[in-house]
Amino acid sequence: MLRGRSRLASFMVFAGVLLVLGGIGLLSSVTTGWEQENGSHRLQKLTAIVDRTADSSSTGGLRLEEAERLARRWNPLSVAYAALMQTQAVLGKLSVSCNLFGVNGTYRDFREFKMIGGAALSQAAVDQRSRVAVIGAQLADQLFHSTRVTGKTIELYGVPFTVIGVFEDERSLVEQMSDDGSVDVFIPVTAMLDVYPDARIGIVQLAAKPDAAIRGETAVKQAMTEAGLNPSSFRITNDVLVHTRISQLRLMLLFGCGTIAIYGLARLTIRRLAKACTAMQARLAAQDWPDALRSERRLLLSCALAAASTAIGAAGLWEMIRFRLYIPPDWVPKEIIDVSFYIDKLRELWQQQTAEAGYVPAPHERLAHATGRLADALCFAGSLLGLPLFLLGARLWAAERVLLPVQLQRLFLCIPVVAAIAYGAARWAGVDYRIDPQEYAVTGAFFIVAVIHAHSLANRSELEGVKLSHVENFR
Repeated sequence: MLRGRSRLASFMVFAGVLLVLGGIGLLSSVTTGWEQENGSHRLQKLTAIVDRTADSSSTGGLRLEEAERLARRWNPLSVAYAALMQTQAVLGKLSVSCNLFGVNGTYRDFREFKMIGGAALSQAAVDQRSRVAVIGAQLADQLFHSTRVTGKTIELYGVPFTVIGVFEDERSLVEQMSDDGSVDVFIPVTAMLDVYPDARIGIVQLAAKPDAAIRGETAVKQAMTEAGLNPSSFRITNDVLVHTRISQLRLMLLFGCGTIAIYGLARLTIRRLAKACTAMQARLAAQDWPDALRSERRLLLSCALAAASTAIGAAGLWEMIRFRLYIPPDWVPKEIIDVSFYIDKLRELWQQQTAEAGYVPAPHERLAHATGRLADALCFAGSLLGLPLFLLGARLWAAERVLLPVQLQRLFLCIPVVAAIAYGAARWAGVDYRIDPQEYAVTGAFFIVAVIHAHSLANRSELEGVKLSHVENFR
């Protein structure tokens, strides 16, 4: 029975380590992979998407001259604009449905992909209105049964386009969660408008200015107004703030581990100091101060060193876990407690979801939404499942009188196993596993302090029980 409970405790500790440490590592991996998908600017950008649900008078997008006028207003920072269409890529009698992006020359500043053959679209191809295309490896395989297709021709809108490059489109888990919003073909937006004049530019991405976190949307609206556009026809997303919200989930989980570790260190130090005070009081009952200090000098010195070490460790942990929490301004009530404010906000969210029924998000929006959902799930699993499981497992270890060296040995064996599992999960999800030494330091401190603290509590309860039984026997 005791062995069974010890195994249960070990399982709970392992599950807690897996959810906490693995969750932090996967959060870092998913967020970094999402950042890399957004090109050299990463998430330091703003996005304006034509929203016909917000303005029924909208023509469905921008003409080329309007997009170029907006880009000049945003100069010297780069602007990428694109027209997204669904069409058929035709090779002889074979026809494959594909997502087609007509882009300008700076699109690779905002979209990262790996070329496996040929070359990417250049600014010269856009300026010369060249009928060339860069296609995904999956589409190349469907049409040609090969990815070595540079120089071959496919038809788009009934017009031949020369394939000049092939990019790798193996999709990660996050991309698979984004409802098939990936792009299959890139062509110059000028060539798209030549062969399909009804096409309109619906997506504009603008490199963020230094104050984008505060004035990003206002600056974009001002630039649109100066360019003769109606800002109400667009849905403007501040990707800087979206990235801040999602990336802070990892910091919040790390903060929880660090604060628990600091609390445990403080409690251990307080108990040690209390023990020293008790010893000094017993000495002072029979000796004066100088003799009592000489008798307990080793205990007092060890307490002083422990207190200094705890202060240094707590300060180091705090430096590693502290961060500035971002809360959207429209979610901050004027009064500290205002239940009606949050009820109204939840009603607004519900109304917004209803209003978005006809809105079609862009591929990078879908990718951001999928990343946010996955990051929320990992943070939930780590904070609300992993932390309690580990703490309960450590308490059960202590209650079953598992020796402290054995507990620490089992804990140290868990960490490399969890790291290997998290690495495999990251590779399966199509992202590189990333966890830095700081994250290992904070989680390691949390695990070790929690085990020692639980063991100390169990020993203290046991000693108090022994003292109480002696008093009862004396009576």
